[in-house]
Amino acid sequence: MSATPGRRSSWWLMLIARYGTLIGFALMLLVFSLTADSFFSAANLENVLKASAALGVLSIGLTIVLILGDFDLSIGYTATAAGMLAAGTAQSYGMAGGTVAALLVGVGVGLLNGLVVTRLGVSAFITTLGAGQIIAGWLIAYRGGIQISADLPADFTSLGRGSIGPIFTQVVVWLLVCVGAWLLLERTVIGRRMYAVGGNPVAARLSGINNERSRLLAFVLSGAFAGLAGLMVTSSLGVGNPTSAVSFLLPAFAACFIGAATLREGQFHVGGTVVGVLMLSFLSNGLVIAGVERAWTIASQGIVLVAAVTISTFARRVASR
Repeated sequence: MSATPGRRSSWWLMLIARYGTLIGFALMLLVFSLTADSFFSAANLENVLKASAALGVLSIGLTIVLILGDFDLSIGYTATAAGMLAAGTAQSYGMAGGTVAALLVGVGVGLLNGLVVTRLGVSAFITTLGAGQIIAGWLIAYRGGIQISADLPADFTSLGRGSIGPIFTQVVVWLLVCVGAWLLLERTVIGRRMYAVGGNPVAARLSGINNERSRLLAFVLSGAFAGLAGLMVTSSLGVGNPTSAVSFLLPAFAACFIGAATLREGQFHVGGTVVGVLMLSFLSNGLVIAGVERAWTIASQGIVLVAAVTISTFARRVASR
């Protein structure tokens, strides 16, 4: 017996809902490859991966928080503060000291955010928004808000500009973070509990899961990855800049929400976030190569985000009727 027209249309709509973002990504790559000869060159691909590594690490941390239904609006400022303190500490204690300082800043901010949310019951939106503003004030006060560039150790740029064999060190770090986060979320009890809390917190609590502990861990991991991302950005720049990663907040959210419209039905996950980061990075890179004005390059990220989520949501709604 042949399928009815309604079922056939639903099947195609569900295909669009699940794979529409990937199809759009592939079409985008095809268009850029046809319009710019250098787009698919080895050098350009390496540069895109390197440029997206820090944003990728930051977005993975944000993904973990979003899985539990929370927000972290402080990640951009946390990453910037971590980078600044890494540069300042490295002046006296070398790159090792700077690395420890950056990670401690990230973990510390994440821990404080998590405690305020889980112990005091303040919404994650307000908590992390306030934390971001506090850090913004600290960035102005620390070293007078002046860029740190003097007396940095010779190896300070090793993480940001170095390579392991033919692969940039930043890309290797991003890959390790992705694999580690994927294993945690998809292959451990901790990850299953996080998905359970994000999916239905009441049912998770009734089944014996400590919701607050899972949420606290998510904020700590988000902060830690923000600290690592800030270190990567600062090491790549070779200076401690008080605004280096502030602008990463919106692209990170865009990557996560694009990822939620990829493969899974509205669920945040590591694989989808990686696709989102790469999609935004290749889009910006392709537009620059094509000579498009910077204003449209920035606006294109918002256009892609709205389009991906809208198409996926619409297709799911129609297919479910």
